Amino acid sequence: MSELRATIIETVEEVGRAASADSVWKTVKNYASANGFQFMLVLKGRNSLIESVSGSVLYNDMPQGFAESFDSAGFSKHNPLISHALKEARPYTAAEIWALPLNLHQRRALVQINMSLNVFDGLMIPIRNANNLEGIVLLGGHKPDMTPVVRSTLHLLSYCAFEQVIHLEAQPRRREIGLLSPREIECLSWAAAGKTDAEVGRILEISPRTTRFHIENAKKKLGV
Repeated sequence: MSELRATIIETVEEVGRAASADSVWKTVKNYASANGFQFMLVLKGRNSLIESVSGSVLYNDMPQGFAESFDSAGFSKHNPLISHALKEARPYTAAEIWALPLNLHQRRALVQINMSLNVFDGLMIPIRNANNLEGIVLLGGHKPDMTPVVRSTLHLLSYCAFEQVIHLEAQPRRREIGLLSPREIECLSWAAAGKTDAEVGRILEISPRTTRFHIENAKKKLGV
């Protein structure tokens, strides 16, 4: 087993063993920190999300009071890092948002984040169940690792974390279709490590067609 795959599998399993929501998010953050992300903000999807970031926080390790002051200054309702998640299913970066045609208020909101937190790039991960936005995981850093492997792993971990938190809270809101099976997690982990369908099939002793079947099922559940 490669060191990269072992790390991914161990982190996914650690999320599954976590006994509290805080432990779940800290496990994800530990992986993110090891890849250069200094801050993590997890928000619950709700109608008031755009108006009030501080009222939607599930996990936040930014400087104390930052979210509240961001809200009170009126930046939250102009923050494209969050508003973009309302219409997007795939993860996206801060650099991608900067490349969009933004208005003056949106650019000021981004500058405020960059200057206040000393972050220059980040990864935003919308968490969806069917068409519903359940939450967003936002990660930022000065020079984070934004390679496809790290981005894919953080995407997988974020979904696993939301599933585990829901399980811990004993709120069976998700349908069974929203859950990733152990085989789907295995296939995604190898795919995140850069393996092809044929290579994953040989490793797991299944056919490339079966590998693709599991990956496609997982993609549907993750909304990507």
